[in-house]
Order: sequence, then structure tokens, then C-alpha cells
Amino acid sequence: MNLRRLTAPIAVGGLVVCAVAAGLTVAGAYGVTPFELPREAETATAVTGGDAPVAGAAGSASATSDDGVVVVDPFGTGLESDQDRMEYMGREQVIAECMAEQNVEYLPSAPWLNQDAQPKGLSYEQSIIWLNALYGEMRESWSVPSSEWERRGCVGVGDHAVAVARAAGTPLSAPLPELDPDAPTEKEEIAGYWAAVDACMAEKGFNADGTGDGTMTWELAMYGDTGTGSAYRWEEAGCAGYATHVTGNDNMH
Repeated sequence: MNLRRLTAPIAVGGLVVCAVAAGLTVAGAYGVTPFELPREAETATAVTGGDAPVAGAAGSASATSDDGVVVVDPFGTGLESDQDRMEYMGREQVIAECMAEQNVEYLPSAPWLNQDAQPKGLSYEQSIIWLNALYGEMRESWSVPSSEWERRGCVGVGDHAVAVARAAGTPLSAPLPELDPDAPTEKEEIAGYWAAVDACMAEKGFNADGTGDGTMTWELAMYGDTGTGSAYRWEEAGCAGYATHVTGNDNMH
């Protein structure tokens, strides 16, 4: 099965993560085929084969937990104000503490600064452990109700903490991270990915822009014939796998 790239950063349980890194792990873990990354950075919400619910739409569903606290997707309408963003970072701190209790590193991140919560350099097995800790039973079924936050991993712990704090009239809050002027933007990251794809495809004798006629030969050059799950190897994933690896977005470098 070919491994495609995602169309845009996806929102997973309210946490925006790097599209390429998430796409690789999702594709490897579940054998699904995400969409291909666009040539231009876009503001969009994409679902990876049913693995990730989309956050970002207004009117998020809510439910009431056993202790009477209303649990909702707390950031379903965006993060426009500093107050909203500070609350989001407060949730990030709660998630990081929860992950640390499971001996897993989590990097509190600001999606509006194109930051990633998952550390680089994880092996496939470490990535799965990381995802299991973060999402709990949602790794198997995204239909786990928000009211059953204990089953939703550290994301559930974070969302519940937000709901409890709001109900008490003392919303979570943490300082906003500063913008790293040297950090690449989303548009720059996508451009770097496609530059690597184009160079790789040109070396294989295909169009320098990485496009082709969809023949089996082109498909093999672009996407390779690697396996899924633990059988995934970027070296066997064609130019798409190569570009993902050299841009540092496969957690396996």
C-alpha cells in the first residue's frame, strides 16, 4: 500500500500536530492512505482515514461526566485571543505532566507557531508508545465519548482539566511561548518537502516537479513498496519517504 502525505496539519483531539509526522505514524500503524501534501501551505482540516477527528469546527459536541462537569472540545472554535491561547498552553502543561507520569516526553507546543508536541528521533515502537499514552483508547476507536475522559489518554486528562477549571471560574493558564525567528514556517516546511521530492524524482528520470502520468513505474518511484506498521522503512518508501525523512518529519532519524 502506498504511503501518501497529508493535505494539511490535522487536529487530533484538539492538538494540532505536524501533518507529515502524524501521517507517517497513522499510515504505518493503521495501513491507511492519507492524502498527498499540497504544493502550497493551506489552512485546512483533513481526516486521516478515520483515525483522527477534526477539530476547528464551531459547535463542538459536549457531554456531562459522572462528576457533573460538562466536557467539550475546548478549542473547537479556534485560538484567536491571547486568553484562549494561554488556556490552551495550560492544557498543554497538564498533558505534559500526564505523559511524564507514563515516562513519555511531551513538548508543550503552540500550533499557531507551527510547533510540534511529539519529539523527533523516536523509533516506530516509541512513536506507538507515545500515541498510546496521548490518546488512550481513542487509538482504537475515535468514538470514545468525551464524557469518558479517563479512556481518552492524556488528551482526555487535559480536556477534563480545562472543563473543571472553567466550571470553577479559574480557567487554566500558562505563559505563551515566544516565536523562534529561526524556525521554519509551515509554508517553508512544505516547500522544503517538495524540493526534496522534486530532486529525488529528477534523479530517477521523472519530471523535475515530481509529477507524473500515474503509471506503475512513476508510482513506485514516488511512493515505493514499503510495508505498513512496523514493516515501514523510509528507504523503501520512494521519493515521498525520502523527502519525509530528510526533512525530519518521520521520527526515525
